[in-house]
Amino acid sequence: MNTKRISAVLTLIVACALLLSFIKPAGGEGFEIYVDNTLVLRQFNQEMKQLKNIQLTASNSKSVLKVKFYHCGMTGKSRVLELKTSDQKTLKHWQFKNEEGKNFGITVAIKDILDSQKQTGSGALYLYYASKETPEGRLLAGIVGANATAKK
Repeated sequence: MNTKRISAVLTLIVACALLLSFIKPAGGEGFEIYVDNTLVLRQFNQEMKQLKNIQLTASNSKSVLKVKFYHCGMTGKSRVLELKTSDQKTLKHWQFKNEEGKNFGITVAIKDILDSQKQTGSGALYLYYASKETPEGRLLAGIVGANATAKK
């Protein structure tokens, strides 16, 4: 009787291990970028390793860029967005208040980004996000004008 019980327990453990191996872990990192309320870029986990571009033109000058960054389903603390050149020179640095709950969105005026592009004469700039949870920062996207592409 004892061997049947041990065998049943081992079978149950193996079955549970097999079933759990097919379940995707919850959480992870990711972000969404909106121009006003239109989603223009969404990347999560492994997708974040690929640089994607966002095109902003003068027609967007009265719009806002909203970034939602997810830390395992939680809102980050001490959040920062930075606009940098290809040689890592910081052109703009925005800091945001800590929010309670699930307020993931942080916004900046697209006019500020376009003005920075004009000042540098550079076609491509890069948007970075950092927080207490990711102090080293994350490259989110290349920001390009009408006929440019960002390459990193």
